[in-house]
Amino acid sequence: MTHSLLPPRGIFVPTHMIFNHELPSAVLVTWIQLRCLAWDSWVTPPLSISELAALTGIHPARLHRHVSQLQSIAALTWRSAEHGKIILSFPEDPTVEPGHHLEARNLVRSSIFNSEKRESPDPPSYFPPQILGYLSFQEDEEELQDVFWQLENQSVSPK
Repeated sequence: MTHSLLPPRGIFVPTHMIFNHELPSAVLVTWIQLRCLAWDSWVTPPLSISELAALTGIHPARLHRHVSQLQSIAALTWRSAEHGKIILSFPEDPTVEPGHHLEARNLVRSSIFNSEKRESPDPPSYFPPQILGYLSFQEDEEELQDVFWQLENQSVSPK
């Protein structure tokens, strides 16, 4: 019998992750999806970035930004595995330290995450993160990029 990547019943999401106003909802959803892949322990099996992107349904560059944000608040860590794959690890109780502003940071220094299409971080703003979402269309643009990426990567079956 093979081991399923997805949990049979679900996972526990700590309250301080759910109600963290500095954590964008899209990043929280990514954390939940990635945490599901480690449902029977605190680490995921080795997976490539393209496999993780396909499982989460988001563009690899966006996945990189989300993983960087989650790593910056100690919600996960990662290490390289063989054949260009990575293993994500999750603390038993992820603590999101107050005062950490989640900006698009490139904290991960690896050729696995490096991409020529990666965007530079947005300039700092004096608006709080809660207001920034209402003042920009970045999430909408990222969702549109995800849709285009999914369309490009769909296999077309001959009729």
